[in-house]
Amino acid sequence: MALQFHESPFHVTHDEKTASKMALKMDLSIFITDCIKKMGLKQSEAATRLNVTQSRVSELANGKIEKFTLDAMMDMLDKLGFRTSFTGPDDAGSSPRIIIAQAQNS
Repeated sequence: MALQFHESPFHVTHDEKTASKMALKMDLSIFITDCIKKMGLKQSEAATRLNVTQSRVSELANGKIEKFTLDAMMDMLDKLGFRTSFTGPDDAGSSPRIIIAQAQNS
């Protein structure tokens, strides 16, 4: 039996569309959690800044991505001082990208 490699663990058990969304949500949850840690915020402090409960911050930190929408995660990034932009493919064939950058006034 030959080894099969998948884009993410989610691609093993889910269809492409669902798996891609779940992988993006996992990446965002890790990024947001890392930002909170780098800012030296306790979960309760992060919750206040993000305008959510401490239990929501805990769920995010524990990878419970099914409890979050992409919109909610983008809102959290915004409240942490980041801006997200999307670039589409260009004529040279580059892939679409999601860019997360610190806001100018943060």
